[in-house]
Amino acid sequence: MRYLVTGGAGFIGSHLVERLLKDGHQVTVLDDLSTGRMDNLSDVIGHSRLQLIRDSVASERTVDLAVRDADVVYHLASAVGVKLIVDQPVQTIRTIIRGTEVVLEAAYRFNRPVLITSSSEVYGKGARVPFSEDDDVVMGSTSHTRWCYALCQRN
Repeated sequence: MRYLVTGGAGFIGSHLVERLLKDGHQVTVLDDLSTGRMDNLSDVIGHSRLQLIRDSVASERTVDLAVRDADVVYHLASAVGVKLIVDQPVQTIRTIIRGTEVVLEAAYRFNRPVLITSSSEVYGKGARVPFSEDDDVVMGSTSHTRWCYALCQRN
């Protein structure tokens, strides 16, 4: 199987990439390294079944080529970190919304299944651990804009 992992240089993405390679699969990582790090992939750099593409998920041509050559897409690319999201809202929208749109359009065109991931931020300020899909969403103080992410994602 051939997998595309967007955001594959991130913490979670890099572990997924390692596992897919360990299981004998071909893996393409698409990451612009805005929040991911090559250090996260240090154990697999140079692997014969690994291809690295440094570009944005908002790049339609790059995404088209990568999705076309994959059997399955794991879409983990995102803007990461509350500070980044609050300080750079337009860039966040480009990365999360437009990037996801580009990936989904390509996956539709090439009839590829996609797994889209999210963040625990969608659960809000939950007190129970582990979180559950059936939990009520609890927002924090209105002086913190981070809670809008939970509200937007859950509705």
